[in-house]
Parts: sequence; structure tokens; C-alpha cells
Amino acid sequence: MDSVSGSRIAEMQGNIALSHIARRDIQNRKLRRLNRELTKKISNLEDTVRTYREMYIRQIAEMDNFMKAKEREMENISRNASRELIKQMLPFVDSMDAAIKTENSDGIRTLKDQLLKILSPYGFKEIETIGRKFDPYLHEAIGMVESDEDGLVLEEMQKGYTLNGEVLRTSKVIVGKGRK
Repeated sequence: MDSVSGSRIAEMQGNIALSHIARRDIQNRKLRRLNRELTKKISNLEDTVRTYREMYIRQIAEMDNFMKAKEREMENISRNASRELIKQMLPFVDSMDAAIKTENSDGIRTLKDQLLKILSPYGFKEIETIGRKFDPYLHEAIGMVESDEDGLVLEEMQKGYTLNGEVLRTSKVIVGKGRK
């Protein structure tokens, strides 16, 4: 082999090596670009998943709040469904009280006690009055008399009632006014 062809072969081998290195360099650049693109797509997909997860959690919370609100609404409806019926029964209860006062009948008193026992599970209660401190939320003063105890309810003229802790009708009472 002559020196020209030997140097030519060496040059060609060098070119092949450079070509191979250049191809590897191009492939590495393409792989890095592809890696960046894939990393960006993965990041975007992770953001999308995070967004949908947050939306899902919010929807569950909204549904839970909606269900709780509906439960409260149904409880209020059921608790107060009897309110109008019981209100319409108050004149009947008043008539029973009047009959008990005038006739002092044990039969009527028994009937009234039975009626109150039937209504009590629905939250119906008589307002306590006599001997209690006057409370404008529970009592309506229709008169005052001089007394040793100022502001104490002395007499009940008409019974008052609550339904589920809310005043259905105030008690009409006579209140003691301290002597001067």
C-alpha cells in the first residue's frame, strides 16, 4: 500500500468516525428535544389531572352540602308540618281549659292531658307562667297588680304554647308590680 492510499484510508476512517459522531450528536439532540416535549406533555397532563381531581372534589363537596341542605329542609318541613294544624287546635284546648275552670271536671282534665300527651312528641309544650319571672318572649302582660315580687307572673289568663322550642302563642298573664 502506498502512503497516499494509506492516508486516504485514514482520512476516510476519520470521516466515517466523524460522521458516526455527528449522527449520534444529531440523534442525541433529537432525543433531548423529544424528551423536553414529552416532559412538557406529561406536565400538562398532570396539570389536567390535578384540575379534574380538584373539580371532582369540589363537586363532591357541593353535592354533600346540597344533600345536607335538603335534609335540613325536610326536617324543617316535617317539624313544622303540624304547626298549622296545632295552631287551629288552640281554641279547642282553650275551651277545655275554660271548662276545667268552670266545672272542675276530671273527665275534661283527663281528655286535655291525653291531648297534650299526644302532641308532646311533636314538640308541643305549655309555657310555664305562674311564679316565674316575666319574659316578654313567652308572656304577654295584660295587667299588673301590686305585689311584693316585682316582675313575677301572678296569674295566667290564657295559656301559651311552644312548638319545637318556638313560641306558638304567648301566655296572657297578670304581672306583679313592686309596692313603693
